[in-house]
Amino acid sequence: MNRKLLDPFAPEYPEAIEACLDDEYAVKCAFSHHGSLLATARSDGQCYIWDMDTLNVMRRLEHGETALTGISWSRSGRYILTFDEAGICIMWDLKTGERRAQVEFDSAIVSARIHPRNSAQFIVCPARETPCLITIHGEVGPPRIDPIRIAAENVDLKSKAAAGTCCCFGKKGNHVFFGTSKGAIHAIHVASQSVVCSIKLSSSTVNTISRNPRGTDIVANSSDRILRLCEVVLPDSTHTLTRPVVDVEPSIKVVSKITDSVNRVSWLQAVFSSSGDYIVAAVDHKAEHNMYVWDKATSSLVKMLTGPNELLEDCAVHPLRPIYASISTFGIIYLWTRVPQQNWNAFAPGFRELEENIDYVEPEDEFDRRVTTSAGMVVDCAEYRARRERRASDSSGEDDRDVFIDVTEDDPLFSDSDSDSEDEGFILPVVVEFDADALPPAVPPTADMQSTVEDDHAMDVDQGHVVEES
Repeated sequence: MNRKLLDPFAPEYPEAIEACLDDEYAVKCAFSHHGSLLATARSDGQCYIWDMDTLNVMRRLEHGETALTGISWSRSGRYILTFDEAGICIMWDLKTGERRAQVEFDSAIVSARIHPRNSAQFIVCPARETPCLITIHGEVGPPRIDPIRIAAENVDLKSKAAAGTCCCFGKKGNHVFFGTSKGAIHAIHVASQSVVCSIKLSSSTVNTISRNPRGTDIVANSSDRILRLCEVVLPDSTHTLTRPVVDVEPSIKVVSKITDSVNRVSWLQAVFSSSGDYIVAAVDHKAEHNMYVWDKATSSLVKMLTGPNELLEDCAVHPLRPIYASISTFGIIYLWTRVPQQNWNAFAPGFRELEENIDYVEPEDEFDRRVTTSAGMVVDCAEYRARRERRASDSSGEDDRDVFIDVTEDDPLFSDSDSDSEDEGFILPVVVEFDADALPPAVPPTADMQSTVEDDHAMDVDQGHVVEES
Protein backbone atom coordinates (compact mmCIF):
# COMPACT_ATOMS: atom_id res chain seq x y z
CA MET A 1 0.00 0.00 0.00
CA ASN A 2 1.40 3.39 -1.04
CA ARG A 3 0.09 5.87 1.52
CA LYS A 4 1.26 8.87 -0.56
CA LEU A 5 -1.38 8.07 -3.16
CA LEU A 6 -4.25 8.09 -0.64
CA ASP A 7 -6.58 11.04 -0.38
CA PRO A 8 -5.26 13.22 2.47
CA PHE A 9 -8.64 14.91 2.91
CA ALA A 10 -10.66 11.71 3.36
CA PRO A 11 -12.13 11.19 6.85
CA GLU A 12 -10.11 8.91 9.07
CA TYR A 13 -13.01 6.84 10.34
CA PRO A 14 -14.98 4.06 8.62
CA GLU A 15 -18.59 4.10 7.53
CA ALA A 16 -19.92 0.54 7.35
CA ILE A 17 -19.06 -3.12 7.87
CA GLU A 18 -17.08 -4.56 4.98
CA ALA A 19 -16.28 -8.12 6.13
CA CYS A 20 -17.04 -10.58 8.93
CA LEU A 21 -14.70 -13.17 10.39
CA ASP A 22 -16.33 -16.13 12.10
CA ASP A 23 -14.48 -16.89 15.33
CA GLU A 24 -16.82 -18.62 17.72
CA TYR A 25 -14.89 -18.00 20.95
CA ALA A 26 -13.21 -14.62 20.32
CA VAL A 27 -13.40 -12.11 23.18
CA LYS A 28 -10.45 -9.72 22.59
CA CYS A 29 -8.63 -8.44 19.51
CA ALA A 30 -5.57 -6.34 18.68
CA PHE A 31 -3.82 -5.22 15.49
CA SER A 32 -0.08 -5.58 15.01
CA HIS A 33 2.11 -2.49 14.79
CA HIS A 34 2.00 -2.45 10.98
CA GLY A 35 -1.63 -3.56 10.78
CA SER A 36 -0.98 -6.61 8.60
CA LEU A 37 -2.08 -9.08 11.31
CA LEU A 38 -5.01 -9.26 13.69
CA ALA A 39 -4.79 -11.34 16.86
CA THR A 40 -7.88 -12.61 18.68
CA ALA A 41 -7.96 -13.98 22.22
CA ARG A 42 -10.50 -16.74 22.69
CA SER A 43 -12.46 -18.03 25.64
CA ASP A 44 -11.24 -21.60 25.02
CA GLY A 45 -7.63 -20.65 25.76
CA GLN A 46 -6.42 -20.27 22.17
CA CYS A 47 -5.09 -17.31 20.21
CA TYR A 48 -5.69 -16.94 16.48
CA ILE A 49 -3.52 -14.82 14.17
CA TRP A 50 -5.49 -13.51 11.16
CA ASP A 51 -4.00 -12.18 7.93
CA MET A 52 -5.65 -8.89 6.96
CA ASP A 53 -5.00 -9.44 3.24
CA THR A 54 -6.52 -12.90 2.86
CA LEU A 55 -8.72 -12.81 6.01
CA ASN A 56 -7.57 -16.32 6.90
CA VAL A 57 -6.07 -17.79 10.06
CA MET A 58 -2.27 -17.81 9.79
CA ARG A 59 -1.37 -19.28 13.17
CA ARG A 60 -3.05 -20.96 16.14
CA LEU A 61 -1.45 -20.68 19.59
CA GLU A 62 -2.44 -23.13 22.33
CA HIS A 63 -2.25 -21.07 25.52
CA GLY A 64 -4.23 -23.40 27.81
CA GLU A 65 -7.75 -24.31 28.80
CA THR A 66 -8.59 -21.12 30.72
CA ALA A 67 -10.20 -18.16 28.95
CA LEU A 68 -7.80 -15.47 27.76
CA THR A 69 -8.28 -11.95 29.09
CA GLY A 70 -6.15 -10.07 26.57
CA ILE A 71 -3.24 -9.94 24.13
CA SER A 72 -0.39 -7.54 23.36
CA TRP A 73 1.87 -7.19 20.32
CA SER A 74 5.53 -6.27 20.22
CA ARG A 75 6.63 -3.43 17.96
CA SER A 76 8.25 -5.73 15.40
CA GLY A 77 5.26 -8.10 15.26
CA ARG A 78 7.42 -11.13 15.98
CA TYR A 79 6.37 -11.57 19.62
CA ILE A 80 2.89 -11.64 21.10
CA LEU A 81 1.84 -11.77 24.74
CA THR A 82 -1.20 -13.77 25.89
CA PHE A 83 -2.62 -13.86 29.44
CA ASP A 84 -5.61 -15.58 31.01
CA GLU A 85 -7.86 -15.74 34.07
CA ALA A 86 -5.66 -18.35 35.78
CA GLY A 87 -2.76 -15.89 36.11
CA ILE A 88 -0.60 -17.42 33.36
CA CYS A 89 1.22 -15.01 31.04
CA ILE A 90 3.04 -16.41 27.98
CA MET A 91 5.17 -14.63 25.40
CA TRP A 92 5.23 -16.36 22.01
CA ASP A 93 7.84 -16.22 19.27
CA LEU A 94 5.87 -16.30 16.01
CA LYS A 95 8.98 -17.02 13.97
CA THR A 96 9.45 -20.42 15.61
CA GLY A 97 5.93 -20.88 17.00
CA GLU A 98 7.31 -21.70 20.46
CA ARG A 99 7.02 -20.10 23.88
CA ARG A 100 9.69 -17.57 24.67
CA ALA A 101 8.82 -17.09 28.35
CA GLN A 102 6.07 -17.99 30.81
CA VAL A 103 5.19 -16.34 34.12
CA GLU A 104 2.50 -17.43 36.59
CA PHE A 105 0.67 -15.36 39.23
CA ASP A 106 -1.78 -16.18 41.99
CA SER A 107 -4.67 -14.16 40.54
CA ALA A 108 -6.16 -13.38 37.14
CA ILE A 109 -4.33 -10.93 34.89
CA VAL A 110 -6.44 -7.93 33.95
CA SER A 111 -3.90 -6.14 31.75
CA ALA A 112 -0.42 -6.63 30.29
CA ARG A 113 1.66 -4.73 27.73
CA ILE A 114 4.98 -5.35 25.94
CA HIS A 115 7.62 -2.64 26.06
CA PRO A 116 7.46 -0.59 22.81
CA ARG A 117 11.27 -0.53 22.40
CA ASN A 118 12.47 -3.67 24.19
CA SER A 119 10.58 -6.88 23.45
CA ALA A 120 12.33 -8.61 26.36
CA GLN A 121 10.34 -6.55 28.89
CA PHE A 122 6.62 -6.37 29.61
CA ILE A 123 4.30 -5.11 32.33
CA VAL A 124 1.72 -7.35 34.03
CA CYS A 125 -1.20 -6.21 36.20
CA PRO A 126 -2.67 -9.06 38.27
CA ALA A 127 -6.10 -8.57 39.84
CA ARG A 128 -5.01 -8.99 43.47
CA GLU A 129 -1.29 -8.24 43.36
CA THR A 130 0.93 -5.28 42.71
CA PRO A 131 2.00 -4.75 39.07
CA CYS A 132 5.26 -6.35 38.01
CA LEU A 133 7.93 -5.64 35.42
CA ILE A 134 9.07 -8.86 33.72
CA THR A 135 12.52 -9.02 32.10
CA ILE A 136 13.59 -11.94 29.91
CA HIS A 137 17.30 -12.83 29.92
CA GLY A 138 17.56 -14.81 26.71
CA GLU A 139 17.07 -18.56 27.03
CA VAL A 140 19.11 -18.93 30.20
CA GLY A 141 17.23 -18.95 33.48
CA PRO A 142 13.70 -17.87 34.34
CA PRO A 143 12.49 -14.30 33.74
CA ARG A 144 13.15 -11.70 36.42
CA ILE A 145 10.07 -10.32 38.21
CA ASP A 146 10.32 -6.83 39.74
CA PRO A 147 7.24 -5.64 41.69
CA ILE A 148 6.25 -2.01 41.14
CA ARG A 149 4.64 -0.28 44.11
CA ILE A 150 1.92 2.15 43.08
CA ALA A 151 0.06 2.19 46.43
CA ALA A 152 1.02 3.59 49.81
CA GLU A 153 3.82 2.11 51.86
CA ASN A 154 1.47 0.58 54.43
CA VAL A 155 -0.49 -1.39 51.80
CA ASP A 156 0.29 -5.09 51.37
CA LEU A 157 1.66 -5.95 47.92
CA LYS A 158 -0.45 -9.14 47.82
CA SER A 159 -3.74 -7.29 48.22
CA LYS A 160 -6.31 -5.85 45.84
CA ALA A 161 -5.62 -2.33 47.11
CA ALA A 162 -2.08 -2.50 45.72
CA ALA A 163 -3.15 -3.82 42.31
CA GLY A 164 -3.60 -1.89 39.10
CA THR A 165 -6.69 -2.17 36.93
CA CYS A 166 -4.99 -1.25 33.64
CA CYS A 167 -1.62 -0.22 32.25
CA CYS A 168 -0.13 1.50 29.21
CA PHE A 169 3.42 2.33 28.14
CA GLY A 170 4.51 5.77 27.02
CA LYS A 171 5.69 6.50 23.50
CA LYS A 172 9.37 5.78 24.16
CA GLY A 173 8.78 3.19 26.85
CA ASN A 174 10.55 5.23 29.53
CA HIS A 175 7.33 5.60 31.53
CA VAL A 176 4.31 3.43 32.15
CA PHE A 177 0.85 4.54 33.29
CA PHE A 178 -1.25 2.59 35.78
CA GLY A 179 -4.93 2.99 36.59
CA THR A 180 -6.28 2.00 39.99
CA SER A 181 -9.61 1.05 41.49
CA LYS A 182 -9.64 4.35 43.42
CA GLY A 183 -9.76 6.46 40.26
CA ALA A 184 -6.11 7.50 40.14
CA ILE A 185 -3.48 7.37 37.38
CA HIS A 186 0.20 6.97 38.26
CA ALA A 187 3.13 7.61 35.91
CA ILE A 188 6.05 5.32 36.79
CA HIS A 189 9.62 5.67 35.58
CA VAL A 190 10.54 2.22 34.25
CA ALA A 191 14.29 2.35 35.02
CA SER A 192 13.97 3.53 38.62
CA GLN A 193 10.44 2.10 39.23
CA SER A 194 9.50 5.28 41.07
CA VAL A 195 6.34 7.37 40.83
CA VAL A 196 6.97 10.46 38.69
CA CYS A 197 3.53 12.05 39.00
CA SER A 198 -0.08 11.10 39.78
CA ILE A 199 -3.58 12.46 39.31
CA LYS A 200 -6.91 11.71 40.95
CA LEU A 201 -9.58 11.53 38.26
CA SER A 202 -12.58 10.47 40.34
CA SER A 203 -13.63 7.96 42.94
CA SER A 204 -14.58 5.40 40.27
CA THR A 205 -12.37 2.64 38.89
CA VAL A 206 -10.20 3.40 35.88
CA ASN A 207 -11.07 0.59 33.46
CA THR A 208 -8.81 1.29 30.47
CA ILE A 209 -5.97 3.63 29.49
CA SER A 210 -4.93 4.27 25.89
CA ARG A 211 -2.01 6.31 24.54
CA ASN A 212 -2.10 8.55 21.51
CA PRO A 213 0.12 6.97 18.80
CA ARG A 214 1.00 10.42 17.43
CA GLY A 215 1.39 12.32 20.69
CA THR A 216 1.88 12.13 24.43
CA ASP A 217 -1.70 12.50 25.64
CA ILE A 218 -3.78 9.61 27.00
CA VAL A 219 -7.48 8.85 27.33
CA ALA A 220 -8.88 7.17 30.45
CA ASN A 221 -12.15 5.27 30.68
CA SER A 222 -13.68 5.21 34.15
CA SER A 223 -16.69 3.49 35.64
CA ASP A 224 -18.49 6.82 36.07
CA ARG A 225 -19.28 6.80 32.30
CA ILE A 226 -16.90 9.66 31.53
CA LEU A 227 -13.95 9.62 29.15
CA ARG A 228 -11.14 11.93 30.23
CA LEU A 229 -8.52 13.23 27.84
CA CYS A 230 -5.33 13.90 29.79
CA GLU A 231 -2.33 15.92 28.70
CA VAL A 232 0.90 14.31 29.89
CA VAL A 233 4.12 16.28 30.40
CA LEU A 234 7.10 14.09 31.26
CA PRO A 235 10.89 14.40 30.89
CA ASP A 236 12.44 13.03 27.72
CA SER A 237 14.64 9.98 27.41
CA THR A 238 17.74 11.86 28.63
CA HIS A 239 16.20 12.42 32.03
CA THR A 240 17.87 10.65 34.97
CA LEU A 241 17.40 10.83 38.70
CA THR A 242 20.86 12.30 39.24
CA ARG A 243 20.54 14.88 36.44
CA PRO A 244 16.89 15.94 36.19
CA VAL A 245 15.61 18.36 33.59
CA VAL A 246 14.60 21.55 35.35
CA ASP A 247 12.66 22.92 32.38
CA VAL A 248 10.06 20.13 32.51
CA GLU A 249 7.66 19.72 35.40
CA PRO A 250 6.12 16.22 35.31
CA SER A 251 2.35 16.47 35.35
CA ILE A 252 -0.88 14.84 34.17
CA LYS A 253 -3.71 17.29 33.54
CA VAL A 254 -7.29 16.62 32.41
CA VAL A 255 -7.93 18.60 29.23
CA SER A 256 -11.50 17.61 28.39
CA LYS A 257 -14.27 15.24 29.41
CA ILE A 258 -16.42 13.24 27.00
CA THR A 259 -19.75 11.70 27.93
CA ASP A 260 -23.10 10.85 26.38
CA SER A 261 -25.35 13.29 28.20
CA VAL A 262 -28.51 11.95 26.53
CA ASN A 263 -28.32 8.17 26.92
CA ARG A 264 -25.76 8.07 29.74
CA VAL A 265 -24.18 4.90 28.34
CA SER A 266 -21.14 3.30 29.87
CA TRP A 267 -18.01 2.73 27.80
CA LEU A 268 -16.31 -0.60 27.25
CA GLN A 269 -13.15 0.65 25.56
CA ALA A 270 -11.69 3.98 24.45
CA VAL A 271 -8.78 4.25 22.01
CA PHE A 272 -7.28 6.83 19.66
CA SER A 273 -7.56 6.71 15.90
CA SER A 274 -4.53 6.06 13.69
CA SER A 275 -3.82 9.78 13.32
CA GLY A 276 -4.59 10.61 16.94
CA ASP A 277 -7.20 13.24 15.99
CA TYR A 278 -10.23 11.18 17.05
CA ILE A 279 -11.25 9.10 20.03
CA VAL A 280 -13.11 5.85 19.37
CA ALA A 281 -15.33 4.63 22.22
CA ALA A 282 -17.16 1.30 22.30
CA VAL A 283 -20.55 1.24 24.05
CA ASP A 284 -21.08 -1.28 26.85
CA HIS A 285 -24.73 -2.18 26.30
CA LYS A 286 -26.43 -5.58 26.32
CA ALA A 287 -28.35 -5.03 23.07
CA GLU A 288 -26.21 -2.55 21.11
CA HIS A 289 -23.15 -2.88 18.94
CA ASN A 290 -22.27 0.79 18.58
CA MET A 291 -19.05 2.77 18.47
CA TYR A 292 -18.79 6.53 18.88
CA VAL A 293 -16.14 8.64 17.13
CA TRP A 294 -15.33 11.89 18.94
CA ASP A 295 -13.21 14.78 17.76
CA LYS A 296 -10.32 15.18 20.17
CA ALA A 297 -9.94 18.93 19.65
CA THR A 298 -13.60 19.94 20.08
CA SER A 299 -14.93 16.92 22.06
CA SER A 300 -17.85 16.73 19.63
CA LEU A 301 -19.41 13.61 18.17
CA VAL A 302 -18.58 13.26 14.46
CA LYS A 303 -19.74 9.71 13.71
CA MET A 304 -21.74 6.90 15.32
CA LEU A 305 -21.16 3.43 13.91
CA THR A 306 -24.22 1.24 14.40
CA GLY A 307 -23.85 -2.51 14.10
CA PRO A 308 -26.14 -5.49 14.65
CA ASN A 309 -28.15 -6.04 17.82
CA GLU A 310 -25.37 -7.96 19.55
CA LEU A 311 -23.35 -7.29 22.66
CA LEU A 312 -20.01 -5.64 21.95
CA GLU A 313 -17.06 -7.41 23.58
CA ASP A 314 -14.01 -5.47 22.37
CA CYS A 315 -12.77 -3.19 19.60
CA ALA A 316 -9.44 -2.31 17.99
CA VAL A 317 -8.21 0.39 15.58
CA HIS A 318 -5.90 -0.20 12.62
CA PRO A 319 -2.62 1.71 13.16
CA LEU A 320 -2.40 3.09 9.59
CA ARG A 321 -5.77 2.93 7.83
CA PRO A 322 -9.37 3.82 8.77
CA ILE A 323 -10.25 0.23 9.69
CA TYR A 324 -11.90 -0.79 12.96
CA ALA A 325 -12.40 -4.31 14.29
CA SER A 326 -15.16 -5.17 16.76
CA ILE A 327 -16.12 -8.47 18.38
CA SER A 328 -19.69 -9.45 19.21
CA THR A 329 -20.83 -11.77 21.96
CA PHE A 330 -21.28 -14.54 19.36
CA GLY A 331 -17.59 -14.44 18.44
CA ILE A 332 -18.08 -12.69 15.09
CA ILE A 333 -15.35 -10.19 14.17
CA TYR A 334 -16.71 -7.22 12.21
CA LEU A 335 -14.30 -5.19 10.07
CA TRP A 336 -15.41 -1.59 9.58
CA THR A 337 -13.88 0.41 6.75
CA ARG A 338 -14.52 3.17 4.25
CA VAL A 339 -15.12 2.44 0.55
CA PRO A 340 -12.68 4.60 -1.44
CA GLN A 341 -14.10 6.83 -4.14
CA GLN A 342 -12.76 6.18 -7.64
CA ASN A 343 -10.95 9.21 -9.03
CA TRP A 344 -10.20 8.48 -12.68
CA ASN A 345 -8.60 11.88 -13.22
CA ALA A 346 -5.62 10.67 -11.19
CA PHE A 347 -4.78 8.14 -13.93
CA ALA A 348 -5.34 10.40 -16.97
CA PRO A 349 -5.29 14.21 -16.56
CA GLY A 350 -7.35 14.67 -19.73
CA PHE A 351 -10.04 12.21 -18.67
CA ARG A 352 -13.45 13.73 -17.99
CA GLU A 353 -16.28 11.92 -16.21
CA LEU A 354 -19.68 12.31 -17.85
CA GLU A 355 -22.89 12.57 -15.90
CA GLU A 356 -25.00 12.14 -19.06
CA ASN A 357 -24.48 11.14 -22.68
CA ILE A 358 -23.01 13.69 -25.09
CA ASP A 359 -23.57 13.55 -28.84
CA TYR A 360 -20.25 13.27 -30.64
CA VAL A 361 -19.90 15.27 -33.86
CA GLU A 362 -17.52 13.56 -36.22
CA PRO A 363 -15.03 15.88 -37.99
CA GLU A 364 -15.02 15.78 -41.76
CA ASP A 365 -11.37 14.73 -42.01
CA GLU A 366 -11.29 12.32 -39.08
CA PHE A 367 -10.68 9.20 -41.18
CA ASP A 368 -8.77 10.86 -44.03
CA ARG A 369 -5.23 9.69 -44.71
CA ARG A 370 -4.09 13.10 -45.97
CA VAL A 371 -5.25 16.53 -44.94
CA THR A 372 -4.65 20.01 -46.28
CA THR A 373 -3.28 22.50 -43.77
CA SER A 374 -4.13 26.18 -43.59
CA ALA A 375 -0.94 26.94 -45.55
CA GLY A 376 -2.12 24.76 -48.42
CA MET A 377 0.30 21.87 -47.79
CA VAL A 378 -0.89 18.26 -48.06
CA VAL A 379 0.51 16.19 -45.17
CA ASP A 380 -0.12 12.80 -43.64
CA CYS A 381 -3.04 12.88 -41.21
CA ALA A 382 -1.40 10.77 -38.47
CA GLU A 383 1.80 12.79 -38.60
CA TYR A 384 -0.11 16.06 -38.54
CA ARG A 385 -2.15 15.06 -35.47
CA ALA A 386 0.93 13.76 -33.64
CA ARG A 387 2.73 17.04 -34.29
CA ARG A 388 -0.25 19.02 -33.02
CA GLU A 389 -0.54 16.95 -29.84
CA ARG A 390 3.21 17.29 -29.22
CA ARG A 391 2.99 21.06 -29.58
CA ALA A 392 0.03 21.20 -27.16
CA SER A 393 1.85 19.09 -24.56
CA ASP A 394 4.97 21.28 -24.75
CA SER A 395 2.95 24.44 -24.23
CA SER A 396 1.16 23.05 -21.16
CA GLY A 397 4.37 23.12 -19.12
CA GLU A 398 5.67 20.60 -16.62
CA ASP A 399 2.45 20.17 -14.64
CA ASP A 400 1.07 17.39 -16.83
CA ARG A 401 4.29 15.44 -17.12
CA ASP A 402 4.88 12.15 -15.35
CA VAL A 403 6.16 12.50 -11.80
CA PHE A 404 8.33 9.84 -10.23
CA ILE A 405 6.88 8.55 -6.96
CA ASP A 406 9.20 6.81 -4.56
CA VAL A 407 7.41 3.86 -2.95
CA THR A 408 10.41 2.33 -1.17
CA GLU A 409 11.79 5.20 0.90
CA ASP A 410 10.71 5.33 4.54
CA ASP A 411 8.75 8.49 5.15
CA PRO A 412 8.98 9.65 8.81
CA LEU A 413 5.67 11.50 8.39
CA PHE A 414 3.77 8.21 8.72
CA SER A 415 5.91 6.78 11.51
CA ASP A 416 5.29 7.21 15.22
CA SER A 417 8.91 6.70 16.19
CA ASP A 418 12.32 8.17 15.53
CA SER A 419 14.21 4.97 16.32
CA ASP A 420 14.44 1.61 14.61
CA SER A 421 13.49 -1.76 16.00
CA GLU A 422 15.66 -4.85 15.93
CA ASP A 423 13.09 -6.84 13.90
CA GLU A 424 11.32 -4.09 11.99
CA GLY A 425 11.04 -6.15 8.80
CA PHE A 426 9.61 -9.32 10.33
CA ILE A 427 7.20 -11.30 8.15
CA LEU A 428 5.15 -14.11 9.62
CA PRO A 429 6.24 -17.39 8.01
CA VAL A 430 3.60 -19.63 6.49
CA VAL A 431 3.01 -22.92 8.28
CA VAL A 432 1.41 -25.70 6.22
CA GLU A 433 -1.10 -27.61 8.34
CA PHE A 434 -2.47 -30.99 7.33
CA ASP A 435 -4.44 -33.72 9.02
CA ALA A 436 -2.29 -36.81 9.45
CA ASP A 437 -5.34 -38.96 10.17
CA ALA A 438 -6.80 -38.17 6.75
CA LEU A 439 -3.77 -39.62 4.92
CA PRO A 440 -3.96 -43.30 3.86
CA PRO A 441 -1.92 -45.57 6.10
CA ALA A 442 1.34 -46.98 4.79
CA VAL A 443 0.94 -50.70 3.95
CA PRO A 444 4.12 -52.79 4.28
CA PRO A 445 4.80 -55.23 1.39
CA THR A 446 3.68 -58.83 1.96
CA ALA A 447 4.71 -62.17 0.43
CA ASP A 448 1.70 -62.19 -1.91
CA MET A 449 2.54 -58.72 -3.21
CA GLN A 450 6.16 -59.79 -3.81
CA SER A 451 5.08 -62.88 -5.78
CA THR A 452 2.72 -60.77 -7.90
CA VAL A 453 5.57 -58.43 -8.80
CA GLU A 454 7.79 -61.38 -9.78
CA ASP A 455 5.05 -62.87 -12.01
CA ASP A 456 4.56 -59.53 -13.79
CA HIS A 457 8.30 -59.32 -14.37
CA ALA A 458 8.42 -62.82 -15.88
CA MET A 459 5.45 -62.03 -18.14
CA ASP A 460 7.21 -58.93 -19.49
CA VAL A 461 10.34 -61.00 -20.25
CA ASP A 462 8.29 -63.63 -22.12
CA GLN A 463 6.66 -60.97 -24.26
CA GLY A 464 10.01 -59.44 -25.19
CA HIS A 465 9.58 -56.19 -23.20
CA VAL A 466 12.64 -54.42 -21.86
CA VAL A 467 12.44 -54.23 -18.08
CA GLU A 468 14.75 -51.97 -16.14
CA GLU A 469 16.07 -53.42 -12.94
CA SER A 470 15.40 -51.31 -9.89
